[in-house]
Amino acid sequence: MNEYRALLEKSRSKHTEIMRKMRHLSRMNKKGFDGIVHGFHEEVFSEIDCKKCGECCRNLGPVFRNSDIKQICATIGMDNAAFMDSCLEQDPDGVGFILKKLPCPFQNQDNTCSIYEERPLSCSNFPHTQSVNIQRKLVGLALDSQFCPAAYRICEKIIAAY
Repeated sequence: MNEYRALLEKSRSKHTEIMRKMRHLSRMNKKGFDGIVHGFHEEVFSEIDCKKCGECCRNLGPVFRNSDIKQICATIGMDNAAFMDSCLEQDPDGVGFILKKLPCPFQNQDNTCSIYEERPLSCSNFPHTQSVNIQRKLVGLALDSQFCPAAYRICEKIIAAY
């Protein structure tokens, strides 16, 4: 865990530089970029155990879509409206809903997720380095790297490769 904290501290100290480089790369059109980043994702996540960190759940929280809310409420036995009223607010981007307060109420003490099988899509996709057109999302990855050691390591690999 201390290793992950050290990576996050390094990421935060280099944030301006990482952001500048990711912004620059996001404007380019590199052929085969998705495949390369997907490979970096596999490599990094074979070394990093999210359950030893949990910073994303404590500091970022997911975007909840309506389908996520329905599935979660069915699992926890709570009315959709009651769940939304007590835990969620409209995402400022208008994409869905976000948690009213952090950390995520579904994060257990051991950094596991109490609704892992029904977790929101944005949780299962985080840090979004397996998505399509990742090159256009590099600024978001740079922001995520402040809270996710894996995102930071992937940023490092992207910067070194380009």
